[in-house]
Amino acid sequence: MTRKHDSISQPDVQPSAEPQRTVSRRSAVAGAVGAVASAALLADGLKSAIGAPGKELPHLWGAFQTPGMEFVFQARVTIAPMINFGKCSYGVRRIIPITGGDFHGPRLSGTVLAEGEDTQLVRPDGATEICARYALRTHDGTLIYIVNSGLIVPGADPHAEPRYVRTHPSFEAPLGSRYEWLNQSLFIGTLNPMPLEDHAVIIRVFQVT
Repeated sequence: MTRKHDSISQPDVQPSAEPQRTVSRRSAVAGAVGAVASAALLADGLKSAIGAPGKELPHLWGAFQTPGMEFVFQARVTIAPMINFGKCSYGVRRIIPITGGDFHGPRLSGTVLAEGEDTQLVRPDGATEICARYALRTHDGTLIYIVNSGLIVPGADPHAEPRYVRTHPSFEAPLGSRYEWLNQSLFIGTLNPMPLEDHAVIIRVFQVT
């Protein structure tokens, strides 16, 4: 008699997901190692490109530059009493009319015209933003427009000398004149008030070389 084998159903066996996860982890590790290596190569490239301070590099026009300062002129600018608008949207707003003055320096000298003003904003932090607009007339009759903006930071004693006072004068001189070089440089200025009875301030201007 032929024996009939019982049919035994085999359960479906799902492939294990562990090998796939292992491969994923290996890929992630390999990717991280590659990223670190790329970052190291980039850092080495940047070091080679930047070089040491003062070192002349092949891809630059020359060595790194260190700016200097050259005295241009000193001005005595006379002023009228302050016009105070009081506390406004951004702080205390005030205007100081400019009434004249004179200036002297190695390369130019002349007078300060009366048509001008210094607008000031005292900020909530106590610092004062200043921006003066006026005109210079040189000894040979050339008119030069100047905008002198800056910052005054008071010290611990508001009635004493300010802790920081610097300005950034910019000039507009006629093209083709002997003063055209003023249009092609940057300048830094200082400001010192004279005694109250003199109604004037001293401004010194330096060219950034």
